[in-house]
Amino acid sequence: MKKVLFLSMLISSYLLADVYYARVEPVESYSIKSSASGQVVRSNISLEGKFVKDSLVIKIDDASNLQDLKTSQEKLKALKEIELIDIQNMKNAKLSYEIKKRNYDRIKNLKTKSIYEKDNQLVLVISAQSQYLSAKQTLQNIKSQIDDLKYKIFTLKDTIDKKNIHLKDRFLYKLYVKKGDYVNSGTLLMDVQDISKAKLTIYLSYEDMSNLDKKTIYINGKKSDLKFHKVWKVADTTNISSYKAELYIPAPKVFSRVVKVELK
Repeated sequence: MKKVLFLSMLISSYLLADVYYARVEPVESYSIKSSASGQVVRSNISLEGKFVKDSLVIKIDDASNLQDLKTSQEKLKALKEIELIDIQNMKNAKLSYEIKKRNYDRIKNLKTKSIYEKDNQLVLVISAQSQYLSAKQTLQNIKSQIDDLKYKIFTLKDTIDKKNIHLKDRFLYKLYVKKGDYVNSGTLLMDVQDISKAKLTIYLSYEDMSNLDKKTIYINGKKSDLKFHKVWKVADTTNISSYKAELYIPAPKVFSRVVKVELK
């Protein structure tokens, strides 16, 4: 009697298990498109279908950008030296203006000084003020040129960086361009995958969604402590009345095999 009861409970437990099948996929798959235009001068086709630890995969001609960058950096250095001179000129002009204004303020109300003397002193103040304002404006123009040049250098570095496409700790699935090709911004360059771990995607029934936290996940019949990484609360548009869910598992030696996922 006890054996029959135990067998009945075992069968009931098995029937309560919901079984799904999922393909073991890289945790992330994405495409890289060109962010700059130019001729491809290097395309490391030997890396296709391999895990890339850290390597330059595609290089787009950046010779003119490098030359422009060098020239701009030299010009920036020269402008910074001019800026230092202009700063000192402005300080001197400001000091001269303050001295002349102080002298004028001292005599402008004195009855012992003639109008002619006062006017001459005022002219000196106005002239010194004009020189100070001119020096200040010159300094502001230099600062503006420096800011513009800094932005240009930033843009050039960004363009050069975008023309040298490196991969680090990624699987290069597909390479679409070869040496000699001309690419525009938006041209598809490669398909890349992150295989540091794997992803299982299943489509849950409404019943499983209602008590998902209480269920244990089994992979190929083996109990696991896995939890769903992401569960969509809205039914899938393709798998009608089912809810997409993702599980992350350790990276296998071989991807794309199909595994059984049970919820008990």
